[in-house]
Amino acid sequence: MPSLYGTVKSKTGEMFQDSLDYCKGALQSVSRSFALTIPLVEENILAPIMVGYLEARILDTFEDDIGRREISLQERINSMNIMMEILESPDSTSAKAKAKKLAESADEMVLNPNYRDLVKNMERILTVHSSFDERTKECMVRWLKEMNFGMQKFLKQEVYSFEDLNEYCYYVAGTPSGFLTELIRTRSKALGEENSQILRDNERDFGLFLQKVNIVRDFREDILDNEKIFWPGFLFEKYNLIPADLLKPENEEKCMELLDAMIDNASLHIEPVKAYLNAIPEEYAGFRAGAAVNFAMGVATLESMRNNTEVFFGEKPVKISHEARDNILADPLGFVSS
Repeated sequence: MPSLYGTVKSKTGEMFQDSLDYCKGALQSVSRSFALTIPLVEENILAPIMVGYLEARILDTFEDDIGRREISLQERINSMNIMMEILESPDSTSAKAKAKKLAESADEMVLNPNYRDLVKNMERILTVHSSFDERTKECMVRWLKEMNFGMQKFLKQEVYSFEDLNEYCYYVAGTPSGFLTELIRTRSKALGEENSQILRDNERDFGLFLQKVNIVRDFREDILDNEKIFWPGFLFEKYNLIPADLLKPENEEKCMELLDAMIDNASLHIEPVKAYLNAIPEEYAGFRAGAAVNFAMGVATLESMRNNTEVFFGEKPVKISHEARDNILADPLGFVSS
C-alpha cells in the first residue's frame, strides 16, 4: 500500500500537517467505504481525491442533513452558495470569515456529529486545498459547482421518472466521478486515445451506480428518518401507494415489484462501469483497485437485496456478509474482469 499522502507531506509547517492529519481522520469518520479505498490510490492524486470528497460531503450535508431544528430551503441554499464562494477564493480574507460563519452555524444546521465536526473544521480542509496546483483547484471547484447547481435543483424538484433519477444521481455522484476521471486523463502519461474516450463515455455510470445502490439500500432508514425519497414517484403512482406504505407487511408483494424495478435500473450501469475500470491505465492501478472494491461491494449489495424483504422490514439496512467483503478485498480486479 502506498504511503498515505506522501506527496503533500513534503509541505512544511505544523499547521499544514495538523490539517492534513485532520482530513485523514475525518475521512475515516464520514465514510467507511471510501476511507477503505482512497488510501489505495497513487500519491499524486490521493490528497486531491481526499479533500474533494470531504468538500463534497459538506455540500451534501447542507443539502440533506435534517439539522437540530427545522432548516428552511433558503438556509440550505445560502449555506451551499457560501461554501462555493469559499472554494472559489480559499486564500482570501473573506473566505476565512465565511468559513468561520459556516462553522458557527453547524451546531444548529447539522445533526450528524461527524458531519458537524467536518463543517466546524472547514478551515483545516481549506489549508490542504490551498496547497494544490492551480489546475487541480480549478478542476475540483468546477465539478463542485456543477454538483451544487444540481443539488439545489433537486431541493426544489421531486424525482418522478428514472430519467429524473439519473439526473439527480449525476449531480450528487456523477460529478465526483467526472472529477476523478479528469485527474486521471490529464495526469496520465500512458493513456491511449481509445481508453481515454472509454473513460469519458462511462465516467457518469460509476457514480450513478454507487448512488443508486445507496438509494435502494437506505429506503427504510430514509423513511423512518423523514429523509427525502429518491425512488421515482411514478412507481408509487403505478401501485397507488405512498413511500411509507412500503413498510407495511400487507404490501409485501408490491414492495418486491418496486424493488425489482429499482435493482434492474441500477444494474444497467454494471457493464459500463466494468468498461470504465478496465480502461484505467496501469500507472493508476491503485486507483483502479480502490474503485473496483467500491464497485464490487455495490454489485454484491444489489445481489443481496434482490428478493429480500429485509430492505423494507429489516431492523438495519441490508449489508453483504463479512465473507463476501473479504473475498472482494482479496481480489477486486478479479471480479471486474470476470
